[in-house]
Amino acid sequence: MRLPQITTYVRGLDRFGSGAFGASRDGGKRTHKGVDIAFQVAAIAPGKVTKIGYPYDPTKHPEKAHFRYVEVTDEARRRVRYFYLDPTVSVGELVEMGEGLGFLQDLTQVYPGITPHFHFEILDDHGQAIDPMMYLGDL
Repeated sequence: MRLPQITTYVRGLDRFGSGAFGASRDGGKRTHKGVDIAFQVAAIAPGKVTKIGYPYDPTKHPEKAHFRYVEVTDEARRRVRYFYLDPTVSVGELVEMGEGLGFLQDLTQVYPGITPHFHFEILDDHGQAIDPMMYLGDL
């Protein structure tokens, strides 16, 4: 395994328009004066998407009910989890190392001032947490 990659790129055309500099806004009344940069987290190892879950119980933490995570099970039956992502994959999908899993979710409405990040954890085939730093090396 290796460090999960965060891919950045300019937001493409979607139902709200384009994130490119100079893109039309308000029906052509103005132009976009900046660039919208998207952040997508990529898989550290190939595997199968085995769960898309919610890290918080919405009945106990309704303000956190929108947070999601993606779990990918690798060939060694380790469950690699990427928290605080808006998933772009589905359960049952096979993913390759480096393939995008989802976009970072905004944590600042719940945790004002927090640094944008995703939570990364690995569970062994018995469900025990493994120190991810063993796979990430020196950061």
